[in-house]
Amino acid sequence: MRSPAPPAGSGAGTGTEAAAGDDVDGSISDAAVARLLKLVLVAMGAAVVIGLFAAAAIWALQADDEPPPPMNAVDVGFLQDMIDHHEQALLISDLYLEGRDDGDAAPYAREVIMFQERDLGWMRDWLEEEGFAEGEADRIAMQWMDEPTPLAEMRGMQSPERLDELAAATGAQADRLFFVLMTDHHLGGVHMADHAAANGQRPDIVDFATAVARNQRIEVVEYQRAMERLGLA
Repeated sequence: MRSPAPPAGSGAGTGTEAAAGDDVDGSISDAAVARLLKLVLVAMGAAVVIGLFAAAAIWALQADDEPPPPMNAVDVGFLQDMIDHHEQALLISDLYLEGRDDGDAAPYAREVIMFQERDLGWMRDWLEEEGFAEGEADRIAMQWMDEPTPLAEMRGMQSPERLDELAAATGAQADRLFFVLMTDHHLGGVHMADHAAANGQRPDIVDFATAVARNQRIEVVEYQRAMERLGLA
């Protein structure tokens, strides 16, 4: 809302309140105009300097932001095979959690799902960025590490019979089977990730492989300690 006009005789807007250098009739003196122009020029100069600094910073960041080197065969093969490897880890965790949400191994199964679903998103994005598809279901895996093997027989992959055994298990037997199967599965993943970390080319994928190997080694130790604590070892 606009403020009401000051009452007559209040002194607002009168010559007695006019700023020094302004005319009584409200016009701006030459000195006031000069001061105003000086302030405008100073503000414009500051804006130019800030703009130059910003442009220089953007240029510097862009100069350092070089595109990553293209993937080599190890990067691509590792991502394709690890996608299938991670998907079976999710299957093992889901099989355990069916009807066992409060089981002793449930927190570990949920942790696998949380982190490996995240990893799957990253791996699929990297392949898509460089125009690679996920691996064919009937391919020979691990050729990128000179260990060609059918996909279902990659290191750490569990047989359909072992998965059925987990699905049918109950109580402590189900807890123990989850830890045993996932330990073997993780050790297979560590073997693949170590090779990718040592022989890959694209830095972010090499870093990812290094993290996979480190984290799954840690989880294997956690599983062993949990089995000992629960009397399942």
